[in-house]
Amino acid sequence: MEQPTILIVDDEEDFCQTVSDILEHSGYRTVVRQNPVEALELLQVEQVDLVLLDILMPQMDGRQVLTEIVQNHPEIPVIMITGQAYNIPVAIETAKKGSFSFLAKPIDLVQLRESVKQAIESKRPKTMSNTIEEVMKDLGIVSASKSIEQIMGMAEKVAKTTVSVLITGESGVGKEMIAKSIHRLSARRDMPFVSVDCGTLTETLLESELFGHIKGSFTGAHADKKGLFEIADGGTIFLDEIGNTTVTFQQKLLHVLNNQKVRRVGDTQEREVDVRVISATNKNLPELIEKGEFRDDLYFRLNKFAMHVPPLRDRPEDIAPLVHHLLANACKEHDLQHHFFSPAALELLGKQDWRGNVRELDSVVTKLAIFAEAEEIDVHTVAHALKAEIQGQRAFQIDNRPLMEQVEEFEKKLIIEALRANGGNQTRAAEQLGVERTNFVKKMRKHHLHKDDFV
Repeated sequence: MEQPTILIVDDEEDFCQTVSDILEHSGYRTVVRQNPVEALELLQVEQVDLVLLDILMPQMDGRQVLTEIVQNHPEIPVIMITGQAYNIPVAIETAKKGSFSFLAKPIDLVQLRESVKQAIESKRPKTMSNTIEEVMKDLGIVSASKSIEQIMGMAEKVAKTTVSVLITGESGVGKEMIAKSIHRLSARRDMPFVSVDCGTLTETLLESELFGHIKGSFTGAHADKKGLFEIADGGTIFLDEIGNTTVTFQQKLLHVLNNQKVRRVGDTQEREVDVRVISATNKNLPELIEKGEFRDDLYFRLNKFAMHVPPLRDRPEDIAPLVHHLLANACKEHDLQHHFFSPAALELLGKQDWRGNVRELDSVVTKLAIFAEAEEIDVHTVAHALKAEIQGQRAFQIDNRPLMEQVEEFEKKLIIEALRANGGNQTRAAEQLGVERTNFVKKMRKHHLHKDDFV
């Protein structure tokens, strides 16, 4: 097992060195950052198991840093440190914000070691539920249709194997949820599930993202970086929109799948990996093969077991339970008062085509929950919202793809342009777009973008 990595964030150099020496002597690997902004950027590119975080720093208050870590890296425990006399109210405040524990300087070495040990133990993966009912509940898979019932039955059966799975279906039908279900129902459930959208990265960036790179292998490669295949070792990797990859990249991917070994960009050494592959696409791969745009040998390698998720318009019985589920989630997430749809409003939602499938339905329900003035959302309110949605789709109709897919693509382009214009500086790029840095970083993670690619 690899040494746990601890990030120490404190503006006092001597303190950092002392704590680093103590922890490394205790068997941990440490990384030190005296600037909290640099620490947050490090968390985007390096795997960290624990953060020791000072509260009072000149560049950025530790409580603000804690908030960003909890929002963007909730899996990483944080131990807060202060040079002031032990302050009960501050300890309570940071605990409410999500810190694991609180230590005061001068640090008691026994207490430090014990707190670090407990925090690392808390991060170890716990055995997750593995019945199909529990998995569907945990992942928020809601359905009343026979087709989804059959798909989940297939997921349960194929989960007991290690074969590659290819999931097809339109954008927004929930292909990633099916992939997560297979992982959660498998013997690999306690190991990582890693997802990557192959359609959002260039060939070069996708190769670096999946296979990793070594320092100096290309401009911006300032340090060695594990690829997602290495991170997913022992678990499952989900290759979404595999149909959008180039033939050249497909050859490299096929080599990895056939040999279960990856070679980082710029490296000569191959590393063994044990990864189950689930891929997905909204394209017709046999047609792409006929056009010479997809390798038939890779198709057969990925398509050991095929699953097709039907669009929402072909399973209208799912709309009502989905609407109730999505509305409850929206009210909870945005701290809104309880809302419900009138029978007529629910019937109107059930009659829509939903070309964007569950993703589009979620978008409309969320907007209705946010802007609803009454507890009951009536049919007139829904009709007005649907009319606005259709007009918006027409105004944004670049091609035949669903509106939300086009919006996501447009958002990604804006983020890339801002990062390029600012040399990868996330703070300045966020300011340029007029968004909070925290939200900007979350959107970068959603689109699988890394600042080092724009330096």
